[in-house]
This record gives sequence, structure tokens and C-alpha cells, in this order.
Amino acid sequence: MQQQESSGGRRSDSADVLRSLVAITRRGLVDARAEEPRLSITDQSIVMAIADEPGIRSTDIARMFRLNRSTVSRQLSTLVSLGLVQETPSASGRGRPLELTAEGEEAFRNTLRSLQGVIDVHLAQWTDAEVQRFAHDLQRFDRGHEPA
Repeated sequence: MQQQESSGGRRSDSADVLRSLVAITRRGLVDARAEEPRLSITDQSIVMAIADEPGIRSTDIARMFRLNRSTVSRQLSTLVSLGLVQETPSASGRGRPLELTAEGEEAFRNTLRSLQGVIDVHLAQWTDAEVQRFAHDLQRFDRGHEPA
């Protein structure tokens, strides 16, 4: 019986973690939409993926976000027309590598600034030690089952 109660509590706590991560991320991304250009959450996610991996291809983005390639293609067309993303020549002939323009870099920085603002507000009342421990635990969580 003790094992079932523990398992139910863990499941509930795990669901709380998910809800909190989604809510915090959504708030930050919604705040970033107030910036110009106004980017959808999907646009912001694609810009962030390209910033993290310059040279990434649309097929890689589709796989990363589990989106249809045509959806990513439409989103990328918008980002290219806004002057945020550009295709670069590829020696391999396999897809077109993508990179951010200067305007795309600025949009990326604005998104990060908005997300950081949400985090800073949430951590304002925490001690330095609590923030350090939380950062450590989140990094551990992000690594998943990789060795420490």
C-alpha cells in the first residue's frame, strides 16, 4: 500500500512539474510577443532552434518539434520574409542550412530577455543558495538519464 501512495504522489508531483514548466515558458513566450516583430510561439521556437544550431535545416526543425515539413516550410517563409532567417549555400546539396540575420539575432535576444524576466520575477524572493540548487536540479532534469 505504501508503494501505491508513493507512486500516486510522485505522479502528482511530476504533473505539477509539467504544469509549472509549461506555464512559465508560455508566460515568457507570450511576453516576448509584445516585441516587434510579433512572432508566434512556433516562430519563436524556430528562431531559438536556429540560434542554438546555426546551419540547421528545415527537416531537422520539423523532426525536432515533431511538425510536418510543410508547416515548418510555411513558418520559415514568414521568417524569411520578415528578414529574420536566411538560407545559406550548402556544399552537400542536402537541404538548405539556415541562419539568423542580424534582425533575427535581435528577435532571439528579445525572446530570451522576456523569458529571463519571467524567471527573475519568480526567483526574486529566493536566496542565492536556493537559486543555485534549483539551477543544479534543472540541469540534472534536462540531462535526463545521461550520466552526471
